[in-house]
Order: sequence, then C-alpha cells, then structure tokens
Amino acid sequence: MTVWRYLTLSAALTLLAACAAVPDSRHAVTAQVQTGGRCQAYVQAWVTHFRARVSGTDVAVAESGLRRARAQLAAGEMAEDACERPYCMVVPLAGGRLDSYCGYRRSDPSGRELYRWVAYR
Repeated sequence: MTVWRYLTLSAALTLLAACAAVPDSRHAVTAQVQTGGRCQAYVQAWVTHFRARVSGTDVAVAESGLRRARAQLAAGEMAEDACERPYCMVVPLAGGRLDSYCGYRRSDPSGRELYRWVAYR
C-alpha cells in the first residue's frame, strides 16, 4: 500500500510542478525585462535559494545571498519583477528524493513546437 501512496504522491507533485511552470497569460505583455548586472545577481541568488530549499542544504547561506541581492535591487530602484527569472520546478526522484529544474520558456523558431525550454545554466 505504501508503494501506491508514493506513486500517487509523485504523480501529483509532477502534475503540480508542470501546472506551476505554465506562466499566467495576463503577464505576457509586461514592461521591458532588465538583464543588467543587478538582475543577473538577483536571478542567480533566487535560483540558488530555490535549489537550496529543494535540497535542504545551505538554506541559511542562500537566504542571506537572496536578501543581499534584493537589497542591491532596491538600492538601484529596481523591482524584482523587472528581472526575468527562470521557471523552476521540483522534480520527484525515486526513493522519495527531490531534484529541481530551472529554465526559460521560449518560442520555438522552428515552428515544430509552440515553445521550447532553455535550461538555466
């Protein structure tokens, strides 16, 4: 019975992660996204924080880095929304372990697919 519970939970988490990865269409037309040094530092800190929370390691260090990056954005009078963050999702693995994936959703120029995923470094 425990195996079925884990399989059901894994399927539910995968479905939830997939749904969370689809952006809200209301935000498709937004202000110009910034890609400068402060945004790059913020995005790196945000992804590091996400991955630390998923893995459960170095969370305090990641939180402190994210706070510093947010303070730098505020000092430059930039909003977090002005930076393009990748979509990050939790990926359930065998044995109850978790992993994460972060990437950007881009239009597929080939036309074979509507979108393609570009992995965040």
